[in-house]
Amino acid sequence: MSTLHLVRKSAFTTNDFAQCLSVLDQQDSIVLMDDGCYNLKHPLMDSLIKRANSTISINVISNHAQARAIETLAVVKQIKMNDVVELTFTHQKVITWQ
Repeated sequence: MSTLHLVRKSAFTTNDFAQCLSVLDQQDSIVLMDDGCYNLKHPLMDSLIKRANSTISINVISNHAQARAIETLAVVKQIKMNDVVELTFTHQKVITWQ
């Protein structure tokens, strides 16, 4: 069962991102949004990238990252907010980490 994980908080202030990664499964997708974009600079992101393969999708809402002056990584797909709506229909569950 695929799950879409919407991560809205920074791992620098909460443990939501760590909890998200602990339940992440094959075919899941992550979307970093709002202050969750700061996770691109957190050490947990390195472990996610090493663990991620072609079946786990890592996304960031580009406008949210730009508003926080965060450069995105090449392995992270930049998307727009309307792409999130589409992702909700292609996954069986949606979890918001906030």
